Amino acid sequence: MRKIRWIASILAFAVCHEFALGQEYYVQETNPPDAVAPSADLQTRVEQLEAALRNSETRLETLEGATAPPKDKEKPKYPTLTMSGVFQADAVMFNQTDASREAYGEIQSGADFRRARLGAKGSVSDAMDYFMQMDFGFFGRPTFTDLWVDFKDATPFGTLRVGQWKQPFSLEVVSSFRYTTFMERSSLFQAFTPFRHLGFGIYDHSQDENSTWALSYFRTGQDQYGSSLSTDGGNGLAGRLTHLGWWDCQGTEYLHLGVGYFLNAPPDGRVRFRTVPEIYVGEFGLPAGEPVGSSGIPIHSAAFGTPFFVDTGLLTDTSLVQTVGPEMLWVHGPLSVQSEFMGTYVDSGPKENGFLYGSYMQVGYFLTGEHRPYDRKAGAIDRVMPFDSVSKKGGIGAWELAARWSYLDLTDRQIQGGELQDLTVGLNWYINPYCKAVFNYIHAWADSRPIRNGVIVGQDMISSQTDAFGMRLQIDF
Repeated sequence: MRKIRWIASILAFAVCHEFALGQEYYVQETNPPDAVAPSADLQTRVEQLEAALRNSETRLETLEGATAPPKDKEKPKYPTLTMSGVFQADAVMFNQTDASREAYGEIQSGADFRRARLGAKGSVSDAMDYFMQMDFGFFGRPTFTDLWVDFKDATPFGTLRVGQWKQPFSLEVVSSFRYTTFMERSSLFQAFTPFRHLGFGIYDHSQDENSTWALSYFRTGQDQYGSSLSTDGGNGLAGRLTHLGWWDCQGTEYLHLGVGYFLNAPPDGRVRFRTVPEIYVGEFGLPAGEPVGSSGIPIHSAAFGTPFFVDTGLLTDTSLVQTVGPEMLWVHGPLSVQSEFMGTYVDSGPKENGFLYGSYMQVGYFLTGEHRPYDRKAGAIDRVMPFDSVSKKGGIGAWELAARWSYLDLTDRQIQGGELQDLTVGLNWYINPYCKAVFNYIHAWADSRPIRNGVIVGQDMISSQTDAFGMRLQIDF
């Protein structure tokens, strides 16, 4: 270091000395009439010396910076906060056959906000994360959705989570609705899966991110505010294992395999299996005959919307319900194939024991060449990233064609819930990573008992067909 500074000092002295000689020469020679400018060689030497000096000074500063002790990194400030939000504006229209009207009455078309959510996510320490989210468009407005805290790496098997969240069962459940292919999940979702419940569980992934596992205990039968009252039953377990059969380095080709298990001891021994036809639109209103209160302003307390197409009715004296669900997702560039099967054994006394089941398969293809991304740490579907998002400069976004067939059988022995098949065809326009427009056509074949406002009003099965057309605009951030 001292040697470099010594050299720099000598160079500086040399430059000054040469420059002074040049100036003296120039002054002495300017008075005579035949004066000439300083020689070109001298000027060149001065410029070379100045450049060498600058280079030495730069090296000196670099070495001083390299040998200086590193500054202490600023400690992160807790708690941290990241806001999130999403809304989905839907319009749905139905076309019914006479048999469909006989089975369900007149199904109303309409428009609504399917979801309107605000969330806050962050950390309160380096070992604790949190998430809070409310939905202002669902039943109960506003409604709790996710409210949980994570204690990171608190157990030998991974992170401990406490609160309410989507329980570890089914690829459709753990994948966000923001990234699903169709407007609604398959008919298996509402009939068989646990979805959101209050409880605690653990989850983690392998070091190479090829496998995930999760296990949780929770209360079943809760309302939309996370509450559940029952001294007889009301307990559940859910677990899920996933593995990547293969994965290319860019994530455009992979095979996801998984299996889930759901054990339910329903509260007070009561359980019910039913579903809508993979599309929903509704509104809140005042039930007929209800008073409007002293203010004279009606307080909307009931939801009216797309009816259940199959329904077992309330099954009593049910001790246990066990559901197993294998799952698969194969992505090969723009092509994706996804499928799940769910089988449910109902232990509900000698007359109502039964095995109910269902499955779906869907195919999607990106016309613009994108692929369906995958979150390896969660074993779930991720956000689509268009190659050419729509902007002021142009762009066409990403376009995807998709089709899904699903089958649900809720009839076995004394359980007479009916059968439902749905064919859904969709066109998705991903305008940018955070905005998409969805167009769905659904054709439903059903064998069911007549249902009015969620109540089974007859025992004879009716075979019917119903068409539905849906459109959605979604913004999320």
